[in-house]
Amino acid sequence: MSNESGPSSRGKPSGISKWFMQSPKWLYRAKLGFVFGQRFLLLEHKGRKSGALYQTPLEVAYHNPETDEYVVTSGRGVKADWYRNIQASPAVAIWIGSSRYPTTQRFLPTEEAVEVMKNYEQEHPKTAAKLEEMMGVSHDETPESWLAMMEQIPMIGFTPDRQ
Repeated sequence: MSNESGPSSRGKPSGISKWFMQSPKWLYRAKLGFVFGQRFLLLEHKGRKSGALYQTPLEVAYHNPETDEYVVTSGRGVKADWYRNIQASPAVAIWIGSSRYPTTQRFLPTEEAVEVMKNYEQEHPKTAAKLEEMMGVSHDETPESWLAMMEQIPMIGFTPDRQ
């Protein structure tokens, strides 16, 4: 369930926090993205107003080896600039390791996002707890509370075109 200090109350990262969050893109640009394995990807997207090309490093919450889809979350919720950008215009590409691929995207339905998040919590309990704390959301294990929480944490799947 969401509390009063949810994602809309936080400002954009700045200073050292912003530098730390953006530092992975420099490694991707230097073709050193392999150091992140498949735990992170770099999203290329166009600004919804400017049309400028942006790059945003994102943690991968789930990778489906059968479909090759990489699912990420918006840790700043629906207000994140990159999220709003891909709502206005689909993502241009993703970087996985040292390779760049054109991509297709899809917004996961809430019920599917719940299942992905449950698995993410099992595999990465400390990181999931920090995400939930940062977002100002929580759940009490009831289906209703999971659904309410995942309404606040959008999940997006990206499938690279590896041809």
